[in-house]
Amino acid sequence: MQLYLFFFLAAVNANAQQKVILHEVVGDTIDLIEKIDYLLFAEVEDSLFDYGVVFKEDELYVLEVMHTSGITTRELSSEAFQSYVGNVEKLSAYYQQKKEEGKVLSENSPLISKDSIPLGLDIEWMSRKQKDKMTKESRRYNSLKLDADEIGLMGFERKKYIETGGRMEFPLAK
Repeated sequence: MQLYLFFFLAAVNANAQQKVILHEVVGDTIDLIEKIDYLLFAEVEDSLFDYGVVFKEDELYVLEVMHTSGITTRELSSEAFQSYVGNVEKLSAYYQQKKEEGKVLSENSPLISKDSIPLGLDIEWMSRKQKDKMTKESRRYNSLKLDADEIGLMGFERKKYIETGGRMEFPLAK
């Protein structure tokens, strides 16, 4: 009897949630690169997103986000869902055009193109002062990010720590 009840509840639950394919380009499981490339799920921070799956329950869309600290679910309105479908359609057409023009360097991410500036490139139009400032800010950001990870901050608290944290260094008089 218990076994029958288990299978009955599993069948009811399977019918209640149906995986939705957002678009054939991304499939039914959207990873972080696809989220970024196709401007999906802006309400979820990239740092809290490993991959996501959209389910449809009756007339409601539910986004289930998997990340290192667990699973988060968010409701999506029909308008938001249709907006994300539109993003994928428009951007996939754009990326296809760039691919046909021969400007795409990587199949993994359509955003990486020949027009992109590779990391470590010495940008000629930037002054030395601008380059030094950019390098200093990058080091500061990465240091604060590592500190936040060591402290164990997640989500908004992590973001707030990185954006507002820091220290001032005053040179000693000689």
